[in-house]
Amino acid sequence: MSRHPAPDELLLDYATGVLPEGPALALSLHVALDPAAQRTVGRLTAVGGALLEGEVGADLGQAALDQVMARLDSVAVEPKAPPPRRRSGFEWAPASLVPYLGNKGWKRVFGGFEQIELSLHGDTHRVALLRLQPGRGLPVHRHVANEYTVVLQGGYTDNTGNYGVGDFAVGPGANEHEPIADPGEPCIALIVVEKPIVLTGVWGRWLNPLLRWGWM
Repeated sequence: MSRHPAPDELLLDYATGVLPEGPALALSLHVALDPAAQRTVGRLTAVGGALLEGEVGADLGQAALDQVMARLDSVAVEPKAPPPRRRSGFEWAPASLVPYLGNKGWKRVFGGFEQIELSLHGDTHRVALLRLQPGRGLPVHRHVANEYTVVLQGGYTDNTGNYGVGDFAVGPGANEHEPIADPGEPCIALIVVEKPIVLTGVWGRWLNPLLRWGWM
């Protein structure tokens, strides 16, 4: 079980298919790596449609969410299909990520980390795989909109805690953070951002325009 699971509200949105493609991809990876989230989504998928249409109506508040979660244990989970073949060097990639990889490879970018940008179909979220070597970090920054992170290999630590494989992070909102890769193997994570990050370090004033224009 993940030390940092996705919120139930997001799992319900994922199960009912209402999330944009970027956040949905992040949730799919978390579900693939976290057995507890996998069981929850499997049961939500089985009963969610009937509950949403018949019992809770259009106003899905906390009481309705609690009602859905309370009904899950009685529903069987469908078996999973066999995963697709993974490229050499990408064995860590869950099945739902494989179609997005194509022949893409790692590219070194500003800050000393590596990145693979993923293409979406009509979604304005920016989605990328980041690879940080142990002890290396992202520049200090904050967010002005939603950010979703799921760890696929290794781990990282910031001021909100320590995150390992399968862990899911939302935010941290307007607070600054500086994710630093843990010792051991490189940290690989999928990052989904709604708007460009804002660098808050000494070079932020000069580099933030490049982030807004998509040059970094």
